[in-house]
Amino acid sequence: MTPASQPPVAPVPIAPVTPSRRRLSPVWIIPIVATLIGLWLVWEHYAALGPQIKVRFETANGVDAGKTAVQCRSVRVGVVETVQLAHDLKSVVATLRINNDAADLLRSDTRFWVVRPRFGGAGISGLGTLVSGTYIELDPGTESEERHHFDGLENPPVTPQGVPGLHLTLVVDKAGSVGIGSSVFHRGINVGRVESRVFNAAERRLEFGVFIQGDYGSLITRRTRFWNVSGIDLNIDADGVRLRTGTLDSLISGGVEFDTASDGPPAEPAADGAVFTLYSSFDATKESSLNPRLTYLLLFDESVRGLSPNAPVEFRGIRVGTVLGVSFDYFPTDPERRVPVLIKIDPTLIAHLPDGDVGQKGRDMIAGRVRGGLRATLRIGNLITGQLLVDLTPQKNAPPAEVTELGGYQVLPTISTGLSQLQDKVTAVLDKIQNLKIEETVEHASGALVEIKSSATELKSVLAGVDKLLGSEETKSLPQDLKTSLEEMRRTLAAFNETSGLYRDVSRTLQDLDATLRAIESLATTLERKPSSLLWGKPGGTVAPPKGKP
Repeated sequence: MTPASQPPVAPVPIAPVTPSRRRLSPVWIIPIVATLIGLWLVWEHYAALGPQIKVRFETANGVDAGKTAVQCRSVRVGVVETVQLAHDLKSVVATLRINNDAADLLRSDTRFWVVRPRFGGAGISGLGTLVSGTYIELDPGTESEERHHFDGLENPPVTPQGVPGLHLTLVVDKAGSVGIGSSVFHRGINVGRVESRVFNAAERRLEFGVFIQGDYGSLITRRTRFWNVSGIDLNIDADGVRLRTGTLDSLISGGVEFDTASDGPPAEPAADGAVFTLYSSFDATKESSLNPRLTYLLLFDESVRGLSPNAPVEFRGIRVGTVLGVSFDYFPTDPERRVPVLIKIDPTLIAHLPDGDVGQKGRDMIAGRVRGGLRATLRIGNLITGQLLVDLTPQKNAPPAEVTELGGYQVLPTISTGLSQLQDKVTAVLDKIQNLKIEETVEHASGALVEIKSSATELKSVLAGVDKLLGSEETKSLPQDLKTSLEEMRRTLAAFNETSGLYRDVSRTLQDLDATLRAIESLATTLERKPSSLLWGKPGGTVAPPKGKP
């Protein structure tokens, strides 16, 4: 059979080919896992960074981006990311990244400042940064409102926030040596600090922010007085010589002290933010308790040397006023040229006055006291300096007087002091002694002694002649009665010689007279140089006993 004659073969159907699925190669697992881990790490990184805030400072001294840490009570809570100039070119803006766990510290009253070595009134601080480097301190706030833009402090705050205490404001015209960081004392104990010092241009005064610690704030009432205790307070006036010094801390950095008067009704405690006056000294706080309302003019006809402005006006030892000034301008037309002294007094310190017009009631009270003998005098307040004060003293048997009005002032009557009267008496005694002509009397007494001595010499010559005459032959031949007469004459003349009692008596009498005259001359000289010796005696002197007595 030929191939051509073979029967045809039926074609075999071909099954469709289904492509097989390709499996993911294990090599891709590693990149996918790495990508997922990277994304997770990135998310963890940004989630852990915490909030970003901006703080404005005047300068960026010591602040470096990426290096300077942010700390809160020595715990790192962030870092400085960038530092750049502000748009106004007057400050710098530091961008801080705060840790997420410290985000709750960012409140509206949170404070920031750069910690670096400082020396000031609050002491020495920041010395640790010499080793660790400068950092930014965060003082947590207490407000509920959050904030992300802050103004940094150039100086660290004196008192951390949240410390219990009382904040006050002290106002004064001059700061003196009180500054930020100065201590506040109460009876020598440090109870607070001066936190701020601001000059109020509108009222032209300084305002100090003061913080009183803890329970010491309950000591402050509306009757509390604050005064400056910086340096050394030396005061010499009519009240004497007073020297006051504060603690060593106040001498170096200044200080403020306060106290509350124990007398008077109790006052309510001061509220937070209360305003007080800062007095220049402790004595100034005493003057502030005076409330002088009445002005009077005093006319003195004696010297007022030692009476200065601000000298006290006293009533029976109690200060009731102040001397405003001493000047002839107060009453220039006085024909007697008395010295005008202007004073101001508080009548409520002299007598209790009923409610109402205290000024008019006080003038009526003073007028009644004047009719009863009240007079103004000058009195020595300090024997060392000679400072005077005005004393309102009721005088017994005083001549009638009234409160008058001259030159627009109410005039109180005055009297001379006892010291002035004593000076007048001493002057009169010295004038009488000066008129005694003691020098001429002493000269006459000296001349009398010389004449007595000359007479004694002549008597000696006479006695010698008598002796010679009695021894001569001619005298021997005289009658016996003449001889007897000559003998009696010789004995009489011989009785008056240097060894005789009569001669000694006359000489002693003349010597006593000479000593008496010289003592009177010495007394006059002593009284002229020191009139007070007439009252107190000669210093170190003793009184000689009378002659003839032990």
